Amino acid sequence: MTRKRAHPSPSPETAAAAAAFLDTQEITTTGCRTCGTEVAGINGRYACGSCGWVNSWQEGHTELPAGEPDA
Repeated sequence: MTRKRAHPSPSPETAAAAAAFLDTQEITTTGCRTCGTEVAGINGRYACGSCGWVNSWQEGHTELPAGEPDA
């Protein structure tokens, strides 16, 4: 018998922040520039699972969120 792992529920504040973030994301598609496979991405950022092509982060439709500073 296999038990399912219990996942803790996020707080209402965390869930609301996640929902607000996801509302700003857009699924986009394009043809891979190397092999022609249709690829989907988020806000114009793509990676092809067939050949490994990845477009530049600068080509995306939105600014990337700021990361945490290096320690």
